[in-house]
Amino acid sequence: MNSHIEISRLEDYINHISDFATSEKSHLYRGQEDADWGVTSSALRRLAGQYAGSSVSLPSLCSRYLRQIVDDSQLNYPATYRGLYPLECLAHLQHNGVATGLIDFTFNPLVALWFACAHEEEDIDGKVIVVENARGRIEEITTEKLESGVDTFFNPTESQWHLWTPALDNRVVDTQRMSRQHSVFLFGLPEVEREMFAGEIVIPYAYKEGLRTELANVGISEQTLFADLLGFFARNTHAHPYERPLLEPDSGEILLWKTD
Repeated sequence: MNSHIEISRLEDYINHISDFATSEKSHLYRGQEDADWGVTSSALRRLAGQYAGSSVSLPSLCSRYLRQIVDDSQLNYPATYRGLYPLECLAHLQHNGVATGLIDFTFNPLVALWFACAHEEEDIDGKVIVVENARGRIEEITTEKLESGVDTFFNPTESQWHLWTPALDNRVVDTQRMSRQHSVFLFGLPEVEREMFAGEIVIPYAYKEGLRTELANVGISEQTLFADLLGFFARNTHAHPYERPLLEPDSGEILLWKTD
């Protein structure tokens, strides 16, 4: 049953998760900074506006797009992609910002909550979506099946979902980040319908900052979740405040900025 609640404190969130996250069932969690968003692949979001009203269904267009983008990457950048299986290729592309059919989930509900609170824009609530990892509906991909083609995993005529957790020794996927975030890829169709949701937990925007502080106190923060080199780059752009002190406490030093 899909339960829909709002929370304001970490304790409330954990208590609610505990109500349905039993040892008998496995769940996947996804945090989204805007509660109004659906759960869609970035490939669908890329194509939806461009092909709105097309006589060809969006799932079919997404499947064509994914075949073409894998082929393009392997043809044009063979040193990086030619020796990779299609799923590995898509995972590497997504990690570098390309729109793909892979949808990020996590096994850790605290990580999902951090992503739901990651941006504090006025009047924009966040949401954590919970999906039951049911064997009859979601097939877990084994290493042996990785060599299968795009059509095997993104078949618009089949309502089949797949789950892939790259092995720690995978040759292309950044498993350091995935390991810290307990990440997993869900894919098959371009959109997760609400009927698959086991729960929806809304985080009102007024509580996002407080929840981020609570999460940091238990070791869930931008620095711990994005500890790789790309995360270091992102945390040190001009738009990010520098959090480490540069002055000694009570030093009396005054910063003078040069304007010439």
